[in-house]
Amino acid sequence: MKAKETVRLSTQEILECDVGNQGCTSGFVNRVLMFGQNKGFVPEECVETQSSLTECEVDHFENNECRLENFVFKVHDYCAAQGDENIKREIIKNGPVNTQMNIHTDFLAYGEGTYHKTPDSMKFQGQHIVKILGWTKSLDGSTEWIVENTWGDDWGENGYAKVSSKGDTNIEGMVFGMLISHMTQAEAAEARNEPPPPSSPASNPLGDMMTAGKKAEEKPFGGSDDGDDEDDGLDGDYDGEEDLS
Repeated sequence: MKAKETVRLSTQEILECDVGNQGCTSGFVNRVLMFGQNKGFVPEECVETQSSLTECEVDHFENNECRLENFVFKVHDYCAAQGDENIKREIIKNGPVNTQMNIHTDFLAYGEGTYHKTPDSMKFQGQHIVKILGWTKSLDGSTEWIVENTWGDDWGENGYAKVSSKGDTNIEGMVFGMLISHMTQAEAAEARNEPPPPSSPASNPLGDMMTAGKKAEEKPFGGSDDGDDEDDGLDGDYDGEEDLS
């Protein structure tokens, strides 16, 4: 793997094998991150996206050939942040963050520009997860978050949008940042104090630890560093649960 190479991770495996969550019906963000801490994520080609779910095999984590022959991406730590300035600090330090936001009917039809909830739109039950990449400033000085959605390139501006910090989306209510590194299955098992999996002849040294979206030395797209070096209180794990049903 080359430095800064983008790797798309498998969502199918999480939906099928993360027994602590609820598949396609609902779920918890922090439980997905706990799955990444305990088992690690695998590239999408290991467990490809399907139109339906199947039952996770009992010995999946021990005998899945793709897992054995490849590196997993393990979550070492994650944190939760709230509020405009704390979110910006986290993006500057560690790169993009995931956030959960309220979704209204007019968000489905968003095409371009800055999204504001219209008065006649109706709120869907539960919340939706998007990735915040950076931000811009509106003419009145408020923040407009640049987000990446999961609804394909046909939605929004090639899958992206600007979402106003004003309104009823609650996009700043709870965001999650994380630190990820890649490691072998044996290293992941050792980190969990488990016996190592069967050895595999495949080898693909990827080098030392990397961080997910590490951009501490770079400005986020559309953002700016406010120069505030005070402790933002974002260290440590987040043990709460956010119901996304």
